[in-house]
Amino acid sequence: MNASGTAAGLGLLSAASWGGSDFIGGLGSRRAPALLVVASGHIVTLLILLGICLGAHLALPGRHDLLFSAAGGFEGAIALALFYRALSMGAMGLTAALAGLLTALVPVLFSLFHDGLPTLLTTIGLTVGLAAIWLITHSPAAKPIAAQTWVLHPFRALHEMGGRPQLPTGRAPKENAHSEAISTAQTWVPHPFRALGEMGGKPQPSTSPEKITPPAALLLGALAGLGFGTQLVLFKFASAGSLLWVMTAARAAGVSAMLLVLVAIPPKAPWRGFWLFGILAGAFDTLGNLLYIQTTRFGRLDVAAMICSLYPAGTILLAALVLREWPTRRQFAGIVLALAAVVLLSI
Repeated sequence: MNASGTAAGLGLLSAASWGGSDFIGGLGSRRAPALLVVASGHIVTLLILLGICLGAHLALPGRHDLLFSAAGGFEGAIALALFYRALSMGAMGLTAALAGLLTALVPVLFSLFHDGLPTLLTTIGLTVGLAAIWLITHSPAAKPIAAQTWVLHPFRALHEMGGRPQLPTGRAPKENAHSEAISTAQTWVPHPFRALGEMGGKPQPSTSPEKITPPAALLLGALAGLGFGTQLVLFKFASAGSLLWVMTAARAAGVSAMLLVLVAIPPKAPWRGFWLFGILAGAFDTLGNLLYIQTTRFGRLDVAAMICSLYPAGTILLAALVLREWPTRRQFAGIVLALAAVVLLSI
């Protein structure tokens, strides 16, 4: 298999891992504050990674690799906080789609300057991939979940909701509340550390008029997308070092950022019911990160980032298989385009 084919295969595995992490994290966030779900998984995986690195006496990478990986882990957590603050301010569909698009676009543009122009097929594949991300993540009739809680503070949305988000009255019959809450699980969060979100997922269309997204929400969403994309670039710069040590440094920095938020504003909901979901989601998230870093070693950054950024399709498919939450026509079209993009990028 050529380098492009190897990168495509690893990228798909990374996307599948991230999608699985989002799905599990979304389920766990119905039972406990989301930040606790993610923090527990990150802490446990950090301890496991540290134990493996020290137990196997793996050589430490250079300061260059550790610095870039730690910077990526820390700024990614900050970008995520901005993202959820943006989602609290207006209709989520446009904000999420903008952030998702920039997440993939930043490494693409960086790679154009760093690696030069790609081939024609790669260019077409990148364009198709961007279109796929937009279709999968954009919901034109989305409504914000529990905006009355999220608008209080830029970080409060990460941990004040101890369970299922409150659904607006009149949106769905009571018997469908469970499936609708789950259907808002994790597909619109375009990031390796995306599971910090309360529920992750594509908001379902509402019969109510769409809430207007203010310019401030779009600005914060754009900043979050730039932060997510920057993290992917930083991980690329750290990929020359020991894979496990690089991931350990990134995880340690991300945990530090989350612990600072927990200390500053402790969750009001009971601290229970999050460990199992957190550990499982953290394990898949860590695997996805490791696979992404490995993917960047086999070719261009833009190709690796684009394929891995298609992970929302994995969450949608899991929701369909497990919860019988079938994708919309727009999402289905995005998944088809995503497959076409992978084929073009693997040639």
